[in-house]
Amino acid sequence: MASAAPKPILRGDQLQPLLNTTDFDQWRSVVGSNLGDHSSDLLGPPSAFSARMRFRSAGELALLHMLGTGAIRLNRIQSQAQAVLWIPLQGVSHEVVNGDALTAEPGMAMLLRPGDRLEGHTSRQLEGLSILLPAARIQAGLPTLLHRGEADQALIGAARRFAELLASAAEASADAAAAALCDAMESWQMAMEAQRGGRPERITAIRRRQYVSDGCLWMADQLEQPFEISALAKAVGVSARTLQYAFLQELGCTPMAEAKRQRLHRLRQLLQDPEQCSRSVAELMGASGLLVCGATAGDYRRRFGESPRQTRAQ
Repeated sequence: MASAAPKPILRGDQLQPLLNTTDFDQWRSVVGSNLGDHSSDLLGPPSAFSARMRFRSAGELALLHMLGTGAIRLNRIQSQAQAVLWIPLQGVSHEVVNGDALTAEPGMAMLLRPGDRLEGHTSRQLEGLSILLPAARIQAGLPTLLHRGEADQALIGAARRFAELLASAAEASADAAAAALCDAMESWQMAMEAQRGGRPERITAIRRRQYVSDGCLWMADQLEQPFEISALAKAVGVSARTLQYAFLQELGCTPMAEAKRQRLHRLRQLLQDPEQCSRSVAELMGASGLLVCGATAGDYRRRFGESPRQTRAQ
C-alpha cells in the first residue's frame, strides 16, 4: 500500500484532474506525453508509489500540478516544443541538467529549456508546479537554477501567483495571470541579458548582496544557539530593517526564515552522518538549533520530502 501523500500546498477546484494512480508506468506515460521523453525508474517497491496530477491552460501557458510519494530516478529529455519552469513546493529534486549538478528545493525554481537532458532523483514525497512555456519565448544562454537575486525572486513570485490564480480563479482572471507571468518572464530575461552584457551593477545591489552573504556566514556559525535579528543586524553592521529588505530581495525570505532553512539542512547533515547514529533525532534537532517538537518534523518533511527518521534509515 502506498504511503500517504503530503497535504497539498496548492489548493483550488479549478484545475482539471489528469491522473490519480498508484501505477508508476501510467504516471511515466502521462508525464512523458506532457513534458518530453521520459524513461525514469521507480526507486523502491511499487507499493510505495502514488501520484496525483491536475492541469489547466491559460493564454499561451499551461500549469501541471503534481503531488505524490515514491522516490524516482529521473531520466528525461525536455520536449523541443516547449520549456518548463519547475517550482518545488514540498520536497526536493537533485538533477544533473546537461552535465551540471543542481538541487531544487522550495523557494527555488528550475528552467528547463527545449532539448535539455535531465538525470537525477527526487525525494520520497514531492509536490511541485510545472509551468509549460512556448519554446519561442525562451532565449538562449539563460541560467537553469533560479533562487538568488531580485530578478529571480520576482519571477518565482509571479509564477506562484499564476498557479494560485489558475487553481482558484475564473477564466478571465486566469488569462490575466498568464499575461502577467509572460511579462515577468520577459523582464527576467532582460535582466539576465544585461548581466551577460556586463552592465555595471548598482552600488545598492552590490551592498545588498554583501549584507546577505555576511549575514548567512554569521548565522551559519551561530545555528546551535538562539539569536534574534537585532544580533544578526549588529554583526553585519546595518539596521534590522535594511537587513530584512536585503534578504527579501535576494532570497525571497526573511533572515530568520533563512536561519531556519540552514538549521534544517544542518539537521539533515547530522542525520546522514554515521558518527551521529548514537544520538536520538530529538538530540540532533536540538544540536541544530531547532525546537524539539512535531512542528519541526513537519517542516523537515515539507522541505526534504521525507521524515527525519526516514533520512536516518537511509
